[in-house]
Amino acid sequence: MTSFQQTITGLQKKWTLEEKLGEGDAGEVYLVETLLDNRPAILKRPRRSNLPSDVMRQASQIRTEGRILQAINALTYSDQGPRLSTPEFLDQCPPEESLGEGVFIVIEKAAGFDLKSLLRLARTGLVEEIQPLPADEELFFLRTIASLGQIPEPVLVRSLLGVINLLEVIHSSEVLNDGLSQAGVIWNDVKPDHLFWDPAKLCLTVIDWGNGNFIEADGITKDRQHTTGDDYNQFLFEMGGFLAESNPDLYERLDWPQEITSRSALAEVRQLKDKLLPLHAKIINQSRELRAAESLLYQTSRPSFGHITQSDSLQKQIVSLGGLPDFSSAVNFHARLALQLVGENNLAELHRLCNKTANLAASSTAKWELLAGMAAIALDEQNGPVGSTVMDFSAALAAGIADDWPGLLWDLFSAIGTDALPEWWEQVSHQVRQIHLQVAEDMNTPDVAARRLFFALQTAIVQNGTPKHSTIEAEEDENDTTALADEDLLEFFEEEVVQKWRQIEPPPPGSGISYSEVDGLLERLEAILPGSQDPLEKSLAQPRAHAAIVLDAWERKDFETTRQALRRLLLWDPFRRRLLLADRMVESAPQWLRDLRSGADKDEPFYDYLTATELAGRNLRNRVGPATWLDVILDALKRLRKGTRPADLIMDHPGIAEDIPWLNEFRSREVLSLPRSHALLLERDQPTAGPVRTVAGEVEGRLGEDQDMHLGEALDTWVPEARGSSARVFAGKLRTRSGAENQYAIKVMRPERVEYALPLFKEETHILSMLRDVPGVTPLVECGFLRLAKGMELPDEKAHGAAAHLSGMIVRYSVESAQNFLAAMEGRLAGGWLPYLALVKRDHQHNLLGYCDAGHTRGWFLPLRESLLLAIQICDILQIAHDRNIAYRDHKILHYYWDPATHGVELIDWNIAKRYSEGLTDAERQFDLVQFGARALHHILTGRPAPGALPLGPNQPEEIERASLNYAVNWTYDDERLPVRVKELLEQVLNQGYTQIRDLRVDLVQVYQQVPDLNQGPEETPS
Repeated sequence: MTSFQQTITGLQKKWTLEEKLGEGDAGEVYLVETLLDNRPAILKRPRRSNLPSDVMRQASQIRTEGRILQAINALTYSDQGPRLSTPEFLDQCPPEESLGEGVFIVIEKAAGFDLKSLLRLARTGLVEEIQPLPADEELFFLRTIASLGQIPEPVLVRSLLGVINLLEVIHSSEVLNDGLSQAGVIWNDVKPDHLFWDPAKLCLTVIDWGNGNFIEADGITKDRQHTTGDDYNQFLFEMGGFLAESNPDLYERLDWPQEITSRSALAEVRQLKDKLLPLHAKIINQSRELRAAESLLYQTSRPSFGHITQSDSLQKQIVSLGGLPDFSSAVNFHARLALQLVGENNLAELHRLCNKTANLAASSTAKWELLAGMAAIALDEQNGPVGSTVMDFSAALAAGIADDWPGLLWDLFSAIGTDALPEWWEQVSHQVRQIHLQVAEDMNTPDVAARRLFFALQTAIVQNGTPKHSTIEAEEDENDTTALADEDLLEFFEEEVVQKWRQIEPPPPGSGISYSEVDGLLERLEAILPGSQDPLEKSLAQPRAHAAIVLDAWERKDFETTRQALRRLLLWDPFRRRLLLADRMVESAPQWLRDLRSGADKDEPFYDYLTATELAGRNLRNRVGPATWLDVILDALKRLRKGTRPADLIMDHPGIAEDIPWLNEFRSREVLSLPRSHALLLERDQPTAGPVRTVAGEVEGRLGEDQDMHLGEALDTWVPEARGSSARVFAGKLRTRSGAENQYAIKVMRPERVEYALPLFKEETHILSMLRDVPGVTPLVECGFLRLAKGMELPDEKAHGAAAHLSGMIVRYSVESAQNFLAAMEGRLAGGWLPYLALVKRDHQHNLLGYCDAGHTRGWFLPLRESLLLAIQICDILQIAHDRNIAYRDHKILHYYWDPATHGVELIDWNIAKRYSEGLTDAERQFDLVQFGARALHHILTGRPAPGALPLGPNQPEEIERASLNYAVNWTYDDERLPVRVKELLEQVLNQGYTQIRDLRVDLVQVYQQVPDLNQGPEETPS
């Protein structure tokens, strides 16, 4: 047989010629494989010849064989016999090859063994002559036949009956030959060499149809050279001679025909079939009984060695019927007994069983030899000197039986603990690596590779005579190898790698599970000894990859995966003793985190708690490796120990409160929440309704119940500070153009303060007209004048009186007609009319006084994040106002409302705001910012206005203009909830640190983004 590589292209696939199996008068035969899936097959093609006639004849035969196989592959055979098959037709040459040397067919490789080879095996007993040697299961079949010294009679009975059934079917079945109907096929090559018995499937495969041909309706080939009788004659002659040689007794019992004629052949064959059928039926019954006994045996709940003996006997009996035992169940049966013996600590019997199982077909010889060796080691330990420590091998043995190789090695590793590694550790770990990882024999562990490299380097440095010296740089950083001389480098390599890698508890640095000690070191070593880098890098490739998996799981706090990955890492580096301590650290990490969340015990000094917890955490980091979550916690503990306030820790590490929830104790008073229907965002929602249009142009109407305007309760008396200096505010209904009545806030000029209020009303009207498109500015709906009926006046605010009884006349102006309203104001005032502004009504329950003033909230606060959101949204409004040359100035908390519909802040009362036609100067912007900080931002963040700020009640323009430009802050205990950055920001605002709203907003947003969102939710929270 010749082995070589050549590719040939068929109609379906490309085939690689692997081996030439033989050649003859009918052509050449090759073992081939597909390029993609490596499927083995048989290729037939004409033998290379100088005679074109021989090539054409062989090509014609090969094409005919292909057509025959295609025709008969689909035939079905009698169920009164064994399973029958013919090789599947897989591929052929392209049509253009015609009948030349390029003709070929590819057919399925028959499974099993041909009868002639089985007879030779039975005679010689030389299993090795069967090439290639089959898998363990079939090898057991062959060895059993060799031990029997003959082909099992059931194989012969099944084969004889199978051939008869096949001939009957192919002779009488209509088939297609290139689309044309034919009466049948003759084989014309009946030989035991062409009969393959497959014990796994109990199937007879009939091969080699090169001499076959199609027949006409009379059973004769078209060239009139062969008939169906030829097949029967060949069967009687060839199979009779083979049977007489292989089993004379069966030959006699069948009374095999001696004198054969063409006319008598068919009848003789039919008589043989009648004799074979009852024999086959008996074989089938025996096979069923054996299989039932086999199944029942392997279901035994408590196996014993007696059952193993029964299993051995059944296996031989099953082979004697031509089949293969259920080796998979047998191996499992052995494994169950092995586990039972482990549980009983019966090491001697376990050792015997493992040795026996190692020779069982379908078992892993290497696995059971290893387990046998481990049982012997455990037995030696058990029988050691009295009083000596006996190592428990049971968990490791059980893991190995279950094919849990990482578990086996780890259980041994754990059982050894901190004791010195026993002599057998290297051999056992090497066997485990070979079984599970299938590492090459020359694949060293990192420890071995490092030691070999060290000795090679030592030799090279001594031979080179490199002088030893030290450098300042090397002394400054013990991990910096860039400035070390060769001998210093060798010393570093010995201490940090060669020695540390085998230590159970190496001192930091370089005490974690990674291999970072060699980073940057290998290049230096390569320079000293060229070629030294590759072996160590090769040995480190997989350990480093698995260490990365460990650290990735550690980073994700997936502690179970971390521990499993440590076990897989040990497979690649079985001398990395530090892994045991790393595993213990990982196991303790959840409890450490729970203790961290719980905080100090009642009687435990807080500083002692911080120190002990930090040290335990640093031990986790040293023994396993760094992780973001762990580094953040350790930094927090260190800073707490050094006096950093919790609020500032949370600012720097927003997620730290999840691991250290007691840091939030300083925020225990942050229990309020702004009403919302979804999680709050900096951007307010778009309003669902468009701008309100109550009137068009200028319209006269009446004041009173069921009239165009009807005033109701006072809106400026709900708290004393709500009183205004220039106007009264009432709830009121306005009839719109469609006739509907809508509720608004009606702001009416105080009749007793007309001279003071007139410029304020004008300014507010101008400003609201300019800002009517700005989200957050409470919109002006309409403006106008009202004149009360004779004898009526606005109710007394001190008595909280309503205005529902008032009646009179009104003149209404649309927002677009505000200029006309302003032009008519002085004339209307002279005639006894009072100006009014109608605005969208705000609910005082949503006034920020109720959310932000500590007096009203009884010392409770909004979460800092929500407070910052309010401030940022106010900045957005003020920025637009400043851009339009308007300063708000009157920044008391009463002028800010929360709108749950848009999730945004709303500003009211712009009558003390001021327009600057020539533009706002930096000083004017800064003044507005300082007042915002003192009266609003300070109030929102601390629950009170800044010390020295204008009072919360009504303020006049001159009071505001005289207000201070600098304010100091007296921080209280409640302000401990505020991070230092927030306090610094507020102090900066109060002391003219900003001239632009946008700069303040940027800083507020930066802080907002750092503050963890601890109180967001979709449900609405009552005020």
